[in-house]
Amino acid sequence: MTSLPDPDRELDVFLAGQTDPSTFSHAAHVRIAQGLLARTGFLDAACLYDQALARITARAGVPQKRSVTKTLAFLSLIREGGGIPHPQTLDTWYSPARLADPASRDAFLMPDRFIG
Repeated sequence: MTSLPDPDRELDVFLAGQTDPSTFSHAAHVRIAQGLLARTGFLDAACLYDQALARITARAGVPQKRSVTKTLAFLSLIREGGGIPHPQTLDTWYSPARLADPASRDAFLMPDRFIG
C-alpha cells in the first residue's frame, strides 16, 4: 500500500530547500502551494515559495528553471480556484517566447496573449 505524503513535512522540507527535484512533480508543486497559501497570505506565500525554489534549483544545478513569472501566475490560479491547474494553463496567456525570456526568472512579466 502506498502512503500519502505528510503535507506538513513535505512543506517544511520544501521551505528548507531540501525537496528532491527529480520527484517534484506538477501535483507536488500544487500541493505545496496549497499548503503554503493555507498557512499565510498570498505575498508571504509567494516570497517563501520563490525563495525555496531558488534554493532547490541552485542545489540541483539548474537555477535557470526557476521562474518568478510562472510561480506568481500559478500561485494566483491556485489561490483563486483552489484546484489543480493544468501545466499548460499558462499557454492561454503567455507565448512560449515570453515564458522562456530570461527576465521571467527574476521578475513577473505580464502576459503577452490577451483574451477578449
